[in-house]
Amino acid sequence: MVRPPLVVDAWIDRDLTALARDGALPPAFEVDDLVAQCEEVLRAAGTRSPVLVGPPGVGKTAIVAELVRRAHEGTGAPLLREARVVQLSLRAISARFKERADATNFFGELCGALLASPEPVVPFFRDLHLAYALDWEPTLHRFLDALPHPVLGEALPRELDTLLEYWPDLNEQLVPIPVEEPDTDRLGRLLERWCEHRAAQGGRSFRPEARRAAIELTARFMGDRPFPRKAVELLRQTADFVGEPEGDDDRAVGLRDVVRRFSQLTRVPQRLVDPDEALDLSEVHDFVSERLLGQEEAVDAVVRMIALMKAGLSDLRRPFGTFLFVGPTGVGKTFCAQLLAEYLFGDRNRLVRLNLADYAEPYHVATLFGDPNAHALSAQQGVLARRLAGNPFGVLLLDEFEKADAKVHDAFLQLVDEGRYINGRSEVVSASSLIVIATSNGGAEVYRETGLGFDKAPGLRDLDRELDRRLGQLFRFELLNRFDRVVHFHPLDRNDIRSIARRELAELARRDGLVARELRVEVDAEVLDWLVSHGYHPHYGARFLRREIERSVAGTLAEHIVRDNPARGTRLALGVRSGRIEVRTVVGPPEPPKVAVASRSGKAVSLDPEALLDEARAWVARWEPLFAESRQREVEASALIDASAEDGFWDDGARAQDVLRRYKQLDARLQADRRLLRAPARLQRALEQEADLSADELGQLVNQAATSYRRWLDIGSETGPGAAWMVLGPADSVAGCPSWLTDLVAMYRGWFRRRGLQYELVAEEVERGQPVRLVFEVEGPGVLGLLEMEAGEHRRRGAEGEIERALVEVVPKRDGAVDDAAVVEDARRTWRVAIPQRAARVRLERRAGCGSSCTGPRATCCRSSRGTSGRRWRRRRRGAARSCGRTGCGAGRCTIRARRRPPGTSRTCCGATSRSSCAPGRSAS
Repeated sequence: MVRPPLVVDAWIDRDLTALARDGALPPAFEVDDLVAQCEEVLRAAGTRSPVLVGPPGVGKTAIVAELVRRAHEGTGAPLLREARVVQLSLRAISARFKERADATNFFGELCGALLASPEPVVPFFRDLHLAYALDWEPTLHRFLDALPHPVLGEALPRELDTLLEYWPDLNEQLVPIPVEEPDTDRLGRLLERWCEHRAAQGGRSFRPEARRAAIELTARFMGDRPFPRKAVELLRQTADFVGEPEGDDDRAVGLRDVVRRFSQLTRVPQRLVDPDEALDLSEVHDFVSERLLGQEEAVDAVVRMIALMKAGLSDLRRPFGTFLFVGPTGVGKTFCAQLLAEYLFGDRNRLVRLNLADYAEPYHVATLFGDPNAHALSAQQGVLARRLAGNPFGVLLLDEFEKADAKVHDAFLQLVDEGRYINGRSEVVSASSLIVIATSNGGAEVYRETGLGFDKAPGLRDLDRELDRRLGQLFRFELLNRFDRVVHFHPLDRNDIRSIARRELAELARRDGLVARELRVEVDAEVLDWLVSHGYHPHYGARFLRREIERSVAGTLAEHIVRDNPARGTRLALGVRSGRIEVRTVVGPPEPPKVAVASRSGKAVSLDPEALLDEARAWVARWEPLFAESRQREVEASALIDASAEDGFWDDGARAQDVLRRYKQLDARLQADRRLLRAPARLQRALEQEADLSADELGQLVNQAATSYRRWLDIGSETGPGAAWMVLGPADSVAGCPSWLTDLVAMYRGWFRRRGLQYELVAEEVERGQPVRLVFEVEGPGVLGLLEMEAGEHRRRGAEGEIERALVEVVPKRDGAVDDAAVVEDARRTWRVAIPQRAARVRLERRAGCGSSCTGPRATCCRSSRGTSGRRWRRRRRGAARSCGRTGCGAGRCTIRARRRPPGTSRTCCGATSRSSCAPGRSAS
């Protein structure tokens, strides 16, 4: 049987000469040097062929197209103008044959057909390096030797080196020309010319900030791909997404367009990469801390890393963050990595997870990072490179890091430090766009040795230092030093475990089996207590809690559903009976839970979920004009800044001082505005996004918005309080009082003096002879507006790297009794003025009658009491130990009325009503 003649055109990918003739080859920019090198090789005597060598995406194919285009225009190499340039793919040719021998024979026939062509044909092999993998080196060598003119080619660096090493005769026929990524300046010029060309062809134009955003975003979040392709592709897809201009529509592609399209392509949250969209770090902190319970250090590390990403201050040469999470099992180390993936991508499972306990032998280094001596391509690449492929931006989780072999640890040195490594194929694998988190239980036995469990010992920082010492014995110092931060996870307490159990039960109630049957699950409080007792071990955290829920709760629910087959809409109540979880069917309509919130009238009311939602919407509407008011202040402050930059501003000294004084007032108020607007902004977002909040969570947001509203009115009211209480104390009742409380008090005293404020220390809480909480009474014009900026949590890094936290709370002071918002319930955990007993209610109020006539010394006029916890309160009345004759004596203002169960007697500092009746040593009523 005679085979039909081979038709070369059937195997051609593209006819570059025909495309150049039709004007369909786009120009390549900023490649003049590379084009000149190729033309020199083509013009030289002999048949040596230029081969462009570089990774995919650096513009090799575009350079070949530019060679052909210039030759067609008469300015390039004469050979390419006289011959027909066609593009061929070795991969595409081999893919059409089942047997390798058939493909090899056909390639020989194709080369013969090209040699026999009546017109000169210059083949352009896009993947010349594949000749080695396909065993086509002899055929290629004979073809190049017989061809009377050069060919064009492109290849990958490592593969071409292997080809030339295996078949050295090709060195006499091929001239490698390296093509590298453009630097930042060249890339900027390239994109500018590309955008101008596209606009000249009738497409949309691009703003300069859009081009810069394309470079910055792809550089930071697509570290595994080279320039310029990734930036050009982003701009091209953005223009296609916006649409081509029609009629009078000549809008240029802007920054927001590029950011929006990039976010859609990569699923990176737009708020994280859009410079014009604010990112509320308090919202990020709330998201993480509400789910990752009892791990403030980890929350701080995650929030700070996200802030660096948002600000664009992270090092482009390293991963976004490299952390070593250490601590006992079951406290949330792996969950924190999953939580980070959930916040960034909306999917908790979008992370690359490796269990390093599977790589406990020295030879596992080759398995993980690639074996250069392996025959299979996948084995040369290694497990890690294959897992990272297609995940340019994400979370790399290295679980049980301490269980890997020491050689595996050493192999991670380059990845953790530089964000890249070289695998067994000599390929550079990039991890610069990843967040690398390693978890370890190594050294965590230090917490078991101290008996930590439900109660955290006061020496937790000492235990952290001991853990760090043991980590130094477990890992090399060079490895530990390459992590951005070693984050300590501490044992969970009973309240944390209870909250985790509540969250897991909520997840259980949303499972398909219950939702499909429309069954509602109600959980009694004793169920949570039972789960805390049975599903928690002090040394293993919440590790067994989920298993206990599956076995005792989910299993019991399943038995009840299968056995009784409850009707749709049935309410199932979980309770405890005889030491076991039981399920019972609840008959009758459910009683909607009511939540106590602060209403718009200022009174506390209990509302059902529907009424609570209406109240939340009403609060949002009430805040709308205040948002607008703050925006007006921002506009005015911006106008003042512009005015200060005008020529001759300082010529008029009086006007300049007025402008600066006004700006200073606005700046102080805007700082308070930003803090007070956070609560209503969170409430507004929850309603707009229809967040799945419980009634308690929504009620908490409403109460926060109400408190902020009252503070807003206090600051803005001309007749607002001219005095306030300022409470300084620990932010963490477990960690205790920060050692720098004395420094903080000294700082505030100096600040009060500089501001011209009158202040007095009116109460202090003493523990073991040291003050742990102090109360200042501060008076002066605009005092509340100034103090509002100081309210909140203050942090300082200690000498050993630990985080010390102090809390500053501001309580407005008015005539008459303080409103209900100033009443403190749980005194042991309160921020405000309190006495040690847990069931106490503390009210700060102004009592009439004392006047300004008390001159008794503090030791006799002010009483002290000792609580059951060993803490002691010393109450000091303003003006004691000196004449109280000046205006504003607060002798009766330090009244602390303690109501216990059953109600007891009240004590006041001084019951005097006039100057003459107030005597030293007078007992309190």
